[in-house]
Amino acid sequence: MEFMGHEAHAPARPRIARASLAALALAGSLALALTLGAGPAQAAPKIVVLGAAAPAVPACPDNCQAIGKTTGFQNTIGRTKSPFRVPYAGKIVAWSIKLSRPTSKQIEFFDDFFGGTPTARVSVLKPINAQIKKGNPVYELKSQSPVEQLSAYLGTTTTFALQRPLKVKKNQIVALTVPTWAPAFAVNLGGSTAWQASRKKNKCNKADDIKAGKAQQALGSDRPYGCTYKTARLLYSATIVKRP
Repeated sequence: MEFMGHEAHAPARPRIARASLAALALAGSLALALTLGAGPAQAAPKIVVLGAAAPAVPACPDNCQAIGKTTGFQNTIGRTKSPFRVPYAGKIVAWSIKLSRPTSKQIEFFDDFFGGTPTARVSVLKPINAQIKKGNPVYELKSQSPVEQLSAYLGTTTTFALQRPLKVKKNQIVALTVPTWAPAFAVNLGGSTAWQASRKKNKCNKADDIKAGKAQQALGSDRPYGCTYKTARLLYSATIVKRP
């Protein structure tokens, strides 16, 4: 069992529903209508689902791996570059996560190693371009959704509709934050698929470094995203409704 493969890598509550990507888009349009008081005669809002690439199979229980104690985002999914870069100003109205179903022994291992049961949230990151141009991939945490407990949803794709949508600006990044661990991970996908994590570049792969890590959760904080992992994909998506 691996926890983070070397090449593939280890207020009001939101209403929860299971949905396909099409249902995600519907949830986004309904949420916007409720927020803005849009009538049926008005044009439908513009919606995009970040991370809506071809389906991938989660790693567990075979070759079981999980993301843990970090904030990360996908750099590439095959030929698709920057799949979680926000294309226009708007609001995140829902997000989804695809979870594998580890065995009871695997769950026990992850719970012990990462110090808790599976949890996750989505985060909005602002690239610090002056640092990135210098080769320092630094990002500021602008906002984040509530933390969701995931134990009840193992083996499913689950959607969390946000009662308080998150504002986003063009070129910001929507990331997946995992305070403990989450089996939302597909592996062995080829070198053109890669994701980036909120770890220092010399703290990428050793078990002790990963165990001691912490996700980026302090609003307004800056964090280097110095670790890039190839051949793996974080299985999450976010529905954004364009600002009118």
